[in-house]
Amino acid sequence: MAWTGNKKALCVLEFAKTQSNVTVQLKFRTTCHTEPPMDKTICEWYMKFQQSGCMCAAKQTGRRGPSSETVKHVQETFVRRSQKSIHHVSQELQMLQSSVWHILRKHHRVRGYGLQLLQVLTPQDHNLRFHFCVNFQQRLEEDVLAEKLVFSDNATFHVCVKVNSHNVHIWGTENPHVTMEHIRDSPKVNVFCAVSSCKAYGPFFFVEPTVTGINYLDMLQLWLMPQLQEDSEDFIFQKDGALPHFHFDVCAHLNANLPGHWIGRASHNDSPLFTWPPVT
Repeated sequence: MAWTGNKKALCVLEFAKTQSNVTVQLKFRTTCHTEPPMDKTICEWYMKFQQSGCMCAAKQTGRRGPSSETVKHVQETFVRRSQKSIHHVSQELQMLQSSVWHILRKHHRVRGYGLQLLQVLTPQDHNLRFHFCVNFQQRLEEDVLAEKLVFSDNATFHVCVKVNSHNVHIWGTENPHVTMEHIRDSPKVNVFCAVSSCKAYGPFFFVEPTVTGINYLDMLQLWLMPQLQEDSEDFIFQKDGALPHFHFDVCAHLNANLPGHWIGRASHNDSPLFTWPPVT
């Protein structure tokens, strides 16, 4: 947070009188109606005022920043084609890569975004998704579909903590400098679970390190289906569009044993109650 000169002066003067950070912060909160600076910040302002008699920012030393013409050249280069690498631009403009990066981040406030491969959704796919939701909602309102549904899914759990650097953030007023250990190829376990309106089935732990269509089918035949058939003669099994769930033998087993009583990704030759719509 950028603190104004008046707020810094308030803290320094109050600390000079009381020598108490708590008193300074209380005064600041009641006067400025905002959260006060931390103890360390107040002490730094006070020490700087004692040493220099001023709380202005110190004059920056070091090499000069890029000229306005250089900043403009970098901008024009990326305006012409945004999918350029910093290495390519540095060669084109005869500049250091670090200088190009500095201009992009500090002067133009832009950053590089990685590409993510997604399945393209056509207008027909959007119609399928819409009709799936409408039909599903109608069936829920018309009959006891909700009482028959058995939802299922599986997830992978790693023994060590896997950190996704794009999603994990630690918020704070200062950098905590936290170090998290990552073990390459750490052991993992794949877990399956199903749930109905009155019962949970599982968890089921796959012995294999990877879930395939074959071991997924074995789980259905030997573990899940006997339990579902024992509890009810009329149920609807739901699975998503993951590749192991769409295996030919899995769909063939569901077609033979649950015709019109399963929901999932399917081909034209299959017989589900609802076909899982296309997803990105």
